Amino acid sequence: MELTRPAASKGHLGAAVLVIFAAGYLLSSLLRGVTAALAPMFTEQFALSAGELGLLAGSYFASFAFLQLPMGALLDRFGVRAVLVVSLATAALSCVLFAVADSFEGLFGARLLTGVGVSACLIAPLTAARLWTTPALQQRLNSWMLMAGALGLILGTLPSESLASRFGWPMLFLVLGGLFAAVALLVALQAPGHRPAAGVPPHGILRGYASIVRTAHIWRIGALGFFNYAILVAVQTLWIGPWLTQVMGESPRGAALELLYINVIMLFVFLVMGYLSPRFLASAEDGEQVLRRWTPASIVLLVVIAALGARADWYLFALFCVAAWPLSVTHPLVGQRSQPAEAGRAIAFFNLLLFVGVFLWQWGFGALVSALAPEVGVEAAYRLAVGALAALSLAGYLVFVTGARVVTIRAQDARPAASPVKDRS
Repeated sequence: MELTRPAASKGHLGAAVLVIFAAGYLLSSLLRGVTAALAPMFTEQFALSAGELGLLAGSYFASFAFLQLPMGALLDRFGVRAVLVVSLATAALSCVLFAVADSFEGLFGARLLTGVGVSACLIAPLTAARLWTTPALQQRLNSWMLMAGALGLILGTLPSESLASRFGWPMLFLVLGGLFAAVALLVALQAPGHRPAAGVPPHGILRGYASIVRTAHIWRIGALGFFNYAILVAVQTLWIGPWLTQVMGESPRGAALELLYINVIMLFVFLVMGYLSPRFLASAEDGEQVLRRWTPASIVLLVVIAALGARADWYLFALFCVAAWPLSVTHPLVGQRSQPAEAGRAIAFFNLLLFVGVFLWQWGFGALVSALAPEVGVEAAYRLAVGALAALSLAGYLVFVTGARVVTIRAQDARPAASPVKDRS
């Protein structure tokens, strides 16, 4: 399969390049979610509290978010290949440093560097897709990239836990470092380069964001990213595991197996939606309609989980993740609402909102549980924390919906009034 942008361009996306991009995102997703499966090991070896565990996992997202604005500008200025090679090489180094860390501070620093290293693994392929494919195919490629991410999350559950139990978690991270280095080399050899699109500012990494932050759509869709999508990622990549072990009483191996089930389900969801999405997501308007109609289902499921407490088993979290699938259309939607020359920066700004949210909710969830558990018990603390996530998700959805109405009303008000018809009688 070869996907090309308009004939004026010499760039192209071949199947081999897409596989390489997917491999990089797979590895980044594995690192994103592996802390959930390995949390008992880190907690035991380094005597981590729930708050420290949330801070360790969330540090990935903090540095990831910090790099989004510079990364988007660099993508628009220097192209996908150059930026992604440096990014993946940094990720390889971070894995080695994580493997040799012997303290919480060492783990934290290496995890921060990991967020820096993987900061281009999704926005670089999506920027290439925005430049070289149609809107319908952008949604398909987005779903397939997320399918690769789901496979990475699968490998970050029971397979990673099993390897870490057998060979030690440092060896696992050394292997991951080698794999990142190999993908960086393949990107350097196979990915096409491209010249900056017309309108890309030649100087100043952050200068080109002024026009982006003034657009209404970036804040409306960004509200879903900062709240709803960020909460989905925070729960899926960390807090499902501790819920299963501390609320449900599962063993670490049992929790890792159930996390694997959840991510296998999501892999198939993204695979199927990758095939179907061009049929019902042919335009930006289609994407917004899907978000308006289906996002409330995931909010309701968070409320159900909080209400059931210890009776909320892994399959309810799986259902929550499936119900939240429409949130995955937000990345291509931002690109479609933006000019091609601004695609990298627009997607990067959205990613900034998304991963700042992930850091806040992942760390804040743990801090809230740590603060409440001594007073109300572990189960009640987790239930209250999930309830707080549901309330935040509702806030994000309301901003998205009401913001769309405000934009529509303003657009109608801006239309010129019809000329009065003169009475000729």
